[in-house]
Amino acid sequence: MYKDNVIVDRREMLRVKLKSLAEESRIIRREELRTHGALRFELRNHRAVQVRREARHTLLAYGFIRGLKYREMEPNAFTVPDWERVKKMLKAYGPLKMEAPEMPLKVMAPQTRTPRLATT
Repeated sequence: MYKDNVIVDRREMLRVKLKSLAEESRIIRREELRTHGALRFELRNHRAVQVRREARHTLLAYGFIRGLKYREMEPNAFTVPDWERVKKMLKAYGPLKMEAPEMPLKVMAPQTRTPRLATT
């Protein structure tokens, strides 16, 4: 992002990275349909674990640069993100004078509604 012809942050690079990860996931999914056996399992595992994890951390870093809070981005998270990876992206792509965002050490399970009993 530019301000008075000076680079303020590199959020556009994160946006491009997100698009690349999304396309990678689509390509892997198509290739999964063409293969069988162990290779199919490896492709699915790579897409479902590594690509998805990297996309999550990239989205978190992009959201923090945009000024969002963690709870606004992931209100129903069950697992804790790799905060070191997010911080590394913030350092590489974020503004120089960025305050450290609030990163909870643990993620609380979302509140579940208790079913109401029918009253007659």
